[in-house]
Amino acid sequence: MPEVILEAVDLDYFYPDGTNALRNINLQVEKGEKLTILGSNGAGKSTLFMQFNGLYRPTTGCIQYQGHAISYKNKALIELRKKVGIVFQDPDSQLFSSSVYQDISFGPLNLGLSEHEVKARVKQALFDTETTDLEDKPTHLLSYGQKKRVSIAGVLAMEPEVIIFDEPTAGLDPRHAREFMQLLKKLSTEGKTIIISTHDVDLAYSWSDRLAIMSSGEIIAHGEPGELFLQPELIERADLALPWLIDMYCSLVEKGWLPPSTPLPKTKADLLMIIPLVPITIKPML
Repeated sequence: MPEVILEAVDLDYFYPDGTNALRNINLQVEKGEKLTILGSNGAGKSTLFMQFNGLYRPTTGCIQYQGHAISYKNKALIELRKKVGIVFQDPDSQLFSSSVYQDISFGPLNLGLSEHEVKARVKQALFDTETTDLEDKPTHLLSYGQKKRVSIAGVLAMEPEVIIFDEPTAGLDPRHAREFMQLLKKLSTEGKTIIISTHDVDLAYSWSDRLAIMSSGEIIAHGEPGELFLQPELIERADLALPWLIDMYCSLVEKGWLPPSTPLPKTKADLLMIIPLVPITIKPML
């Protein structure tokens, strides 16, 4: 049976102005899985992430880490954030040191690690995020995309067990977005538990082991991506669109070019493998 590492139990959250941002959230995160929280802007994804990291405290219900409700005492929160790291959507909310090296090394230094270990972690995080050439650069001179990658490096250097990414590819150019998703794949193979939020249905479908779909502060469905995306009423309720792979698959089935029993493609390569070759008749020239 899969081990549950992080869990929201009967969680509700009201902002100080009375806005009910999260409603009766129940969600288990399994150790080592790739989980996507999918929903349109304002669905409550970022607010839920703040709960997982202890930045927000539930109005009712609780967050559990490894089966125990988290404590909001300062020392306990420090320990939690060693194990559950979060990369915010806006990197400016995460970067505060004068140089890239200082910013990435801040977390490991506060773990009480040796200077040698801190340098090794920073070097690896710089390499993984392709920011080695930025090591000595002032953070305020970085471009948005560079800031994004440096903020990711800062969390990677902490080596948490669970890493949460809020809209991770927002603001990245296509090349760095692809490379970032490769980094997530690498982290997953190393045993990290990865949670991302996005409204990008193509990313959510192709990358995730499991989806949790949010709408108006509620989780309205969770399960395997293929199962959820084949429920039109659910997609409409969440104000989402079909991933292009599933849209194409459904069109091919509807036209009779694929039998309904054909497995769903997870990648473009999968789709090309299952599309039957249509014989071409060449008419003789008169």
